[in-house]
Amino acid sequence: MPKTVMVIVAHFDDEILGLAGTLKRLVDQGDNVISIITALGRKEEEHHIQMFARKANEEIGVKELIFLEYPNLELEKIPLHMITKEIEKLIERYQPDQIFTHHYGDLNRDHQITFQAVLTAARPLPNKKPIEILTFETVSSSEWNINTNDKTFKPNYYVNITSTFDTKIAALKHYEVEMREFPHPRSYKGIKHLARVRGMTVGVPYAEAFEIIRRVWT
Repeated sequence: MPKTVMVIVAHFDDEILGLAGTLKRLVDQGDNVISIITALGRKEEEHHIQMFARKANEEIGVKELIFLEYPNLELEKIPLHMITKEIEKLIERYQPDQIFTHHYGDLNRDHQITFQAVLTAARPLPNKKPIEILTFETVSSSEWNINTNDKTFKPNYYVNITSTFDTKIAALKHYEVEMREFPHPRSYKGIKHLARVRGMTVGVPYAEAFEIIRRVWT
């Protein structure tokens, strides 16, 4: 039975960097995927970044995007309950079965706040449909924070993206303005290396990794 999946990210390109291969597989199996971006892009890219986002998401088959348009790199200035309320309204509207969002240990503060807002908005209340929550790694954020047990990304769920990896790269090309040269992790070569490492971990050519926050068998 098709399910509804929400991916809630802070910035333009996070949804593609983190899990485009997985999203493509979900779309291909008939699931309804909604991308939500909480913050605006960099000021120099604001005039066209939403267009790039639409093209990147269309590349993987995601047709519905929602832009919350909070100030870029300033989510900590917004009362957390305001962001949480907006996400709660979207959860009420779409009734997702599954939410993907940033890892709680990311270096980027906007990522941390987005995770906190999602965790609160999707809290398991009585008489409400339980929602699975999985976090993904974002290159140039997840791996740049201090490696302590409470902050380190600890993957415990993997998705084979061998069949969708080329589509992920094609989607990233719409975000060319956000890409960098290797050895920066947010480079095409860096993303390929990470997918190979995650794939080798589970015996496939390419994979994306996730840390499960909550899964419920009802």
